Amino acid sequence: MEREKFGLLVVGHGSSMPYNKELIEEIAGKISRRLPDAVTRTGFMNINSPTIKDGIDSFKGTGVRKIVVFPLFLARGVHTTEDVPRLIGLKEGQKRIAYNGYDIIYADPLGPDDLIAELSCRRIKQAIEVNGS
Repeated sequence: MEREKFGLLVVGHGSSMPYNKELIEEIAGKISRRLPDAVTRTGFMNINSPTIKDGIDSFKGTGVRKIVVFPLFLARGVHTTEDVPRLIGLKEGQKRIAYNGYDIIYADPLGPDDLIAELSCRRIKQAIEVNGS
């Protein structure tokens, strides 16, 4: 039996520095390759396009009914608890909403995870290797 496709909107903050948009798009691509049932798009809070709303609307015609909005942020903060939820129409504390025929689920940001610590250790060791002892 084929699993149902779902939409995945990877949300970035947005920046005037092109590298930041490219970073979000590259990570979204890596996530997409690991989640073959996901139809993956990106959206940005400000400065860059597509906007979060445009990102959600871009699922039209893909056949998805469920969209997971994933804020690609490290920690919970004003952007992940207020700004992004408001932009997708969520009320305070709400994690799910119906919008234009989609079932939208809001995911948590990365948070304190062992994989973040592991990656941090890798970057620290690389800094020491590159810059000597």
